[in-house]
Amino acid sequence: MSLFSELKRRNIFRVALLYLVASWMILQVADVGVSLLGLPDWTGRFVFLLLVIGFPLVMVFSWAYEITPEGIRREKDVAHDASTTAATARKLNVAVVVLLLLALGGMVADRLIPQDTVSASSAAAEAPDPAGPSEQSIAVLPFVNMSADEENEYFSDGLSEELLNLLARIPELQVAARTSTFSFKGSNASIPEIASKLRVAHVLEGSVRKSGENIRITAQLIKASNGYHLWSKSWDRKLTDVFAIQDEIAAAVVAALKVTLLGEVPHARVTDARAYELYLRSKALANLSTKESLAEAALLLNDALAIDPDYAKAWTELGAVQINQAGLGYVPGKIGFERARISFKRVLQIEPDDARTLSGLGWIAIFHDWDFSKAAQLLRNARELEPDNVSVLNAAAILAGIFGQQDQQISLLKAAIELDPLSMIILSNLTIAYLDSGRLGDAAERIDDMRAIEPNSFWIANSEAWLTLFNGNSAAALEKFTDIGGSVGNWGSVLALHDLGRDDEIDAAIQVFLDAGGKTSKLASIYAYVGDHDRAFAEFENAYEMRDHWLIEIRLWIFLEALYPDPRWEALLQKIGISDADAERIGN
Repeated sequence: MSLFSELKRRNIFRVALLYLVASWMILQVADVGVSLLGLPDWTGRFVFLLLVIGFPLVMVFSWAYEITPEGIRREKDVAHDASTTAATARKLNVAVVVLLLLALGGMVADRLIPQDTVSASSAAAEAPDPAGPSEQSIAVLPFVNMSADEENEYFSDGLSEELLNLLARIPELQVAARTSTFSFKGSNASIPEIASKLRVAHVLEGSVRKSGENIRITAQLIKASNGYHLWSKSWDRKLTDVFAIQDEIAAAVVAALKVTLLGEVPHARVTDARAYELYLRSKALANLSTKESLAEAALLLNDALAIDPDYAKAWTELGAVQINQAGLGYVPGKIGFERARISFKRVLQIEPDDARTLSGLGWIAIFHDWDFSKAAQLLRNARELEPDNVSVLNAAAILAGIFGQQDQQISLLKAAIELDPLSMIILSNLTIAYLDSGRLGDAAERIDDMRAIEPNSFWIANSEAWLTLFNGNSAAALEKFTDIGGSVGNWGSVLALHDLGRDDEIDAAIQVFLDAGGKTSKLASIYAYVGDHDRAFAEFENAYEMRDHWLIEIRLWIFLEALYPDPRWEALLQKIGISDADAERIGN
């Protein structure tokens, strides 16, 4: 008997055809299963490899064995007249025909059934989740300080922030903001939990060991959905190599996430190693925001700039420190803001397209110059350069609120929260915006968000007190404002006393408010709230002459609505430069 005839008799061809058809169907099921069950992408390739390996094994089995009524037996042990290969052939024919019909039916259904008839569950399984994080999104967690000296914490934190800022300069990459990522410093939260809260698909973490001029840096990129390491590497270098290491990490992240760049990967700006250390030390101090820490941060930055006068980042950081010194009242406003202006202008001589610097100058134009047209243009330029810069979005939202554009303000703050979901400052600003627009339910939800992040925050107590007042529970609001104390708490207390009909206590409460450093513009708002409009406008005029910076935010205060019909209100807005006509003129 020829080999072909023997292969045919032993049903080798039928088994091969059945195996191939069954394998095709298994691969289709595996493809759907990967999407439905969220299995790794390599699952389909693994199944295919198993089927390829299985094919020759099945062929050998079919040649060497035969299925008989007594069970599976070796073919050579079955007498020729007792062979059941003919009956097996008929069964195999039926099985092949059935599988071919099923496969053909599936192919016809796939081509003829309209896509909109697919069930919602199938569509959801096969389509990407629109609410899920982009595959090109990443959070840079604070690198762990592995140095023997705990004071080197500034270096590991600073390096993490520098990497974050470097990656944020890649427009095609979504990078979680510093405020949110650094909230997990020292946390025991898992990578999937962190990624979920930050709304990112990947996490970059690592460690830093510094000893004198020697550094050891380890970095690893993790896919949050399965915990797999996409990339990892360690460096043992000199401090002067830290900038090259940052570039390598950025390039590796771009490659691992398959980011298609319109330009080249940005590079870290190289400076003197000593200047870089001073810069990182200053950032750690600046984050403390005390009078002493900001003063020391400014000194360190000046030392760094003495070494490298063209160190743009140091000039930018110095400008930010000087704005905070003025804003927090640690130095006279005029002095602090003018110092910051000089620092920021120096940056633009080195790097004309620095979004953070443009935003800082916009801040000065708003709160020091009251030049809202200039501020709007600076912030527009900053947003064009870095549309996802949280600080820029926050500044633009504040400017929109100053003009009474509450919908635009809320939209900008919501965009900022998407990028920095754990920022207490942004959440607080959004909560106040909701309160001022009468959206009390939304405000309550944002307060819950803040409580989940930092339950004992001042911003929660302040927001809850105003929410309670606006909800009409003045007695409870009075208690909350009393607990807060200071000029903020005393300001709200006066309003609550009026709501409770305790006007005989208001004069004493106003004095307490003024003794606590209450601003003239807020005093005017109290008179407006209690119905003494003449004294309110008189105090607003005083606030204007004093350049009280709270005055420019009066359109944010919902409790001043009683003044709107008075022609003096519109005249005041025009005098400050924040009327609707002003907003239209400058295009804000």
